[in-house]
Amino acid sequence: MSAALQIELNQKLFLRNPDQTELGRTIIKESIRLIDDLGFEHFTFKKLANHIQSTEASVYRYF
Repeated sequence: MSAALQIELNQKLFLRNPDQTELGRTIIKESIRLIDDLGFEHFTFKKLANHIQSTEASVYRYF
């Protein structure tokens, strides 16, 4: 069984459209997973960047 989820973001929420790049799609996908694991209160862009083996600046370029 396969499932697909399409999330549409309000254009006021991002600086660069995350759907247009692989890194942007990874940021969205992995942030959902990390929020599910850690809870919203413990989620940070720094933890996300470490999780996806990128930099905080890369995440901030999008959001």
